[in-house]
Amino acid sequence: MVTVVLSIEPDLCGPVSVGTVRVIRTLEQSLGLCLADALALVNRAVFDGETVHVPAPDADAARRCVAALASLPRVRAEIG
Repeated sequence: MVTVVLSIEPDLCGPVSVGTVRVIRTLEQSLGLCLADALALVNRAVFDGETVHVPAPDADAARRCVAALASLPRVRAEIG
C-alpha cells in the first residue's frame, strides 16, 4: 500500500492551529479522504507531534498530494 508520510510543525495561536486548512483540503482532494478523516490525521500531526502515514489510492495520487503539499510552510510530506 502506498502512503503519504506527513509531519507538520505546528503554528499555534492559543489552542488553535494556523495554516492547516489547505493541508486538510489537499488530503481530501488528492487522496479521496472524507473531511473527518483528513482533519483527524492533521490534528494528530499538529497536536500530538506525530508523523502520520496517510493511505493513498495509488502512487499517482500520492505523488500529486506530495507535490501539492510541497509549497506549504511547516509541512513535510513524502511517499512512504
